[in-house]
This record gives sequence, structure tokens and C-alpha cells, in this order.
Amino acid sequence: MNQDLLICKYLAVFVAILPFSQLNGQEATTTLVDEVATLNMTVVSAEQGARSVVIREEVAQQIVIPSVVTKTIPIDDEARDTRQLPSVDTISGAEIRTYQRFGLEDVLKHSAGVSVVQAGQAGGQTSLFVRGMESNHTVVLLNGRRLPSGLAGLYQLEYLDVSTLESVQFTKGAASSLYGSDAIAGAIDLRSTDARYVESNTLSSYVEGGSFSTFRNGNKVTLRDGAVGIAIDAGTYKTENDRPTSDFENRYFRGNVAVDLGGGVQFDLLGYVQDSFLEVPGSSLSPAFPEPQINQNDSALLSPRLTVVRDDWDFSVFYSYSNNELTATRDLFFNDNLLDQTGHETEAIFNFHPTDEAIWTIGGGYYSQEFERIALIPGPFNPDAAFEFAYSSIFAQADLELPADFHLLASGRYDDHDSFESKGTYSVQLSKKIEPTGTTVFGKVATGYKAPSGQDFIFLAPGVDPTLIDPEESQTWELGLSQEIFNERSSIALTWFQSDIENLIDVDPLTFANPAIVDTDTQGLEVELVYSPWEGLDFYTNYTWLDAIVVDGQYLAGFGGAPGDRLPRRPEHTLSAGLVLSGDDWKAGVEVSGAYDRLDSPGVFLDDYTVARIFGSRELNDRVEIYGRLENAFDLDYQTTTGFEAAGFGAFGGVRIVFGE
Repeated sequence: MNQDLLICKYLAVFVAILPFSQLNGQEATTTLVDEVATLNMTVVSAEQGARSVVIREEVAQQIVIPSVVTKTIPIDDEARDTRQLPSVDTISGAEIRTYQRFGLEDVLKHSAGVSVVQAGQAGGQTSLFVRGMESNHTVVLLNGRRLPSGLAGLYQLEYLDVSTLESVQFTKGAASSLYGSDAIAGAIDLRSTDARYVESNTLSSYVEGGSFSTFRNGNKVTLRDGAVGIAIDAGTYKTENDRPTSDFENRYFRGNVAVDLGGGVQFDLLGYVQDSFLEVPGSSLSPAFPEPQINQNDSALLSPRLTVVRDDWDFSVFYSYSNNELTATRDLFFNDNLLDQTGHETEAIFNFHPTDEAIWTIGGGYYSQEFERIALIPGPFNPDAAFEFAYSSIFAQADLELPADFHLLASGRYDDHDSFESKGTYSVQLSKKIEPTGTTVFGKVATGYKAPSGQDFIFLAPGVDPTLIDPEESQTWELGLSQEIFNERSSIALTWFQSDIENLIDVDPLTFANPAIVDTDTQGLEVELVYSPWEGLDFYTNYTWLDAIVVDGQYLAGFGGAPGDRLPRRPEHTLSAGLVLSGDDWKAGVEVSGAYDRLDSPGVFLDDYTVARIFGSRELNDRVEIYGRLENAFDLDYQTTTGFEAAGFGAFGGVRIVFGE
């Protein structure tokens, strides 16, 4: 920990010498804590300019973004504030740009209660442990549509670029009562620009380069012509990484076209395409390192939607087609294969809001998944496999402002499966805001479930009937307190959580063909502080203590833990902190993240780490901004999992241009 302490001292010195004097006499800038101001992070002058046009477009988008917790658009600001409890993170596009975060994993690892483990560097397989639960317990959405979960049960986070998004919404805790299977640990909604609410013609682009032969480019366009709105964003990322034979290339395209049919009726079409290339050198502890394997991934989503909006009700229905294809070649053991998943999703939602104090919701859907594994090099240890299943759902929700400043959010759902056991789930969340003291107290109880999918049955022995595997089930509790301190822009929050999971589906690592059933228990405490003593200085920090253990069964057949043992890859302590200083035309900041008491596998502990990054930007004029950052600023040697070294010191710089009218 001596090195970690030294890093903290260096950061303290860096913060102390930042140009505070330039703040004197400046106009107010925005903060990270104000709901609308978060969208800005730059000064908006009274004069018309390209940058202010883009900012106003972002504000308009934020107002109409449905909450990931409710699937509804808040009907007034007071209701919106009540919902934003510490278990819900909304990271705006402006905050993403200010901190210069580009991948979804870069965003999530700075949230309380989250541990991100990456096998290598950019493009390497990324695992997400939310409050100690499994990676396949979190559903990932794009504008409310489910992205394919893949064989690992979670859409590959390493391919999700966030640099051109409007926001990322992240709810922690069971969300199956709204999103069904896979949402035991929570839901992540990536919010790209909604063409239905585009108001301006804008263009923003950036290009950057830096260490490890890195090149990155992103572009975003919005257009409005009468009843037609168009929103397009696309990007490219290439890097050689900081490991031998680990080149990574990733490209994406997201587009939304909307037509206002009149009378509150709108039709829109959402599309998403992604493809990537990755060299996989494997673990540095392997005698074959670097391995020659290559992974190629292609994903697509196409979703038409019809919406009807009236004064006291709204209705929407959409269909979504998704596909995820992974081609793994040059395997050391000749297990080259093609893994393919196709999904179909149809969902309808009706919201009735007779008053500003109530939103009643009812909805239903039909979902199907098809998995296929095709051996590119046939052999006895590389069999073909396929499976498909479908289920229909009905769900309801009450979102109510009650007397005495209480707020109730309750939902229930029933999923009727054609292959696995059907399940009902619920969630009840009650909060109270005490206006005189700026205090909010809250509690939540919820159930979740996850039907088998992907790797749970694709590698099973031929004699094992996957439909006999019970779905995973969870019971979760949450209690907390949020308190404003010093001013309305600063607050501190404490959240206690506990989750009991039964029938956790694991794969026997000895046979890779038989299921292993495990029960686990996780509990912990999250502490979050946001401090903004004046506009132009913003600081955040969060700390999580986690206790995650095996209750019954053999996790990874005992290689991952027996009853009473800790679950691996869930650090007992995690920490994140950041500070941003803003002037009229510049921003500068530092950010640290760390993990401590890390069990990687039984008997194998990894060293604690605290890694730092430094970033800054300056606007040359209303259209042009230059920016730069130092990643792993003190060149710390660390790993998030054994044999996969994180990148060392890296320097990156770029330019961003904006146009708008």
C-alpha cells in the first residue's frame, strides 16, 4: 500500500497547483450533481453558437429519456428527483466527454458496488460483478431494447463505445420485475439520441491518437426537417494494446429515424451494427504465450417502434431483432468454432398518468432466443450444439407520490416459458424525502430470476436435458440514506444491500459438460460523496465494502470455492474518486480507482492497486476543443485477473469539433 499512498500524495500536490486563480471573476459553470447542468460541463453563453446549440439539444433529449428504473418518462421534476436514489446512476454524455471515458467498462468501474475484471486490455473479455453477483445477471439495453446476451450471458462490454451517447443509465439491484430474465443484478440502458425529439441540425466529431498506436474517431449527426428527425452516430477504434500480439479494432454504427404522423403518433426505426477484430494472446503465465487465437465479433440490432402520446396516457409497441456472431479461430487445441445467437423481442407498454402524482403502467411482451455452436474444425472435443427457447410476459407497475412526501414504486411480472420453469417476480421501493433537512430515506425489496442461456446449455453433454435445469432465483434487500450537505449541489449517501441467490448455474470445469448448482450470499455497504463547494469545482468519491460467499455447492467444482469460501474476483474493498476544475474555456481533473483484498481464485490473492489518470481540455473557440489525458499516470504494474496485465502509462490527445444551428 506504500505505492498507493505515494500516488495519493502526488495527486494531492497536483490538485494543489491547479490554476485556482483563473476561477476568480468567471461566469458560473455547471456541476456534476445538478440534473440538467450535468449535461453541460461547459459554459453556455447568451450568444448563439454551435456549442450552445448542441448543449440545448442534449438538454431536450435528457428531459424525454425514460428512467431505467420505471421504463417511463417522469411527469414532473419533483418525481424525477425522488427516483434518483443512490442505486441509480445516470452518467450524462457531457460527463462522459469531460472525464474522457470511451468504453462502457470505463464508465461502470467508477460506480459504487461494481467490480470490472478484464482479461487483458482493450477488447479483452470483460466481466462485470454488480454487488457481488455474476456477469450474466445484468441486462444491457440500447434505448430500451435488449442487446443479445451472448454465450456468457452478458453482451460484450468491451465492444460498447459510449463516447457519442446521450447518457448511460445504470440501476443496481434486482430488476426482473420490469426486464425479466438476466436482470437479477440490475439493468444498463445505453441512451443514444432519440430522433423523435431532435430539435436542431448538429454535427460533432472527434479524432484522437496516442500510445500503443491508438487511433480513435467518433461522429454524431442530428437533423430535423419538418416531421422527420434523424440521429446517427458512428465510430472507429484501433490499438495495438500494451501486450504482445493483442491488436484490437472495433467499429460501430447507430442510427434512428423518426416520422411524426400527427396527432401525437410517431413511428421510428432504430438500428445498430458493430464489428470487431481481436488478437487473443492468452495468459502471460501460459507456456504458449502469446497464443495465436483470433476473435471476430459481429452484432446487429434492428427495431421499429410506434408510439402514441396523449395528455394523460401514452402507448408504445416495438419489435426488435438482434444477432451476435463470434468466430474464434487459431485455437491451440483446434477448437475453432462459430458461436451465433439470434433474438426476437416484441413489447408493448401502456402508461396512464391521470395526475402529476401517479403513473400506472401495464405491459406485455414475447421474447425468443436461438443459440448455435458450429465447429469450424470438427472433432470429439469440439461438437456442434444448438438450442432455442421462448417466453411471454406480462408486467405492471405503480409509481405513486404519497402523502407526507413518501414515494412508492412497485412492480410485478410473470414470465411464461416454453422450455424452463415459469416465474413471477416483484419489486417494492419506498422512499421519503424530508425537505427541511434535505434528507431522503429509502428501502427496497425485490426478487429476480434468470433462465438458463448460452453457455449454461450449449456445452452440456448430449445426455443432459437442459430443460430440467432450474432457473436461478434471487431475493434482495436494500436500505439507505441520502443527505444534502453544505449546499444543494453536495450530498452523501449510504446504502446497505444483501442478495441471496439460489440455483446458481455453473459449469463443471472438469467435464465442461455437466451443470453445477450453487447457492451464494452477498452483502455490502456503499458510501458515496458528491461535493461541489462552488460552481466550477466538482468532487466525487465512493467506497464499497463487499462480502460475497458460497453458501451451498461447489463454485467451479471447488476450484472457485466451497461452502463458506469467498467468491473469487469480487474485491472486498473498492474505491473511486475524481475531481474536476472548470474555467470559462478549460477543464482539468484527476481520477483514481482501486481494489483491495482481491481473491482471484482459491489461495491466489492479487496485490492491491490504486491507479490514477489525469485529463484536461480547452475550447479554442465555439466550435473547436482540444483535449488530452494520461492513463495509468504513475505507470503502475497491476492485473485485474491473474496472467492478464493491465496497460501501463499511456498518453492520448485529440480534437473535437461541433457545428449546430
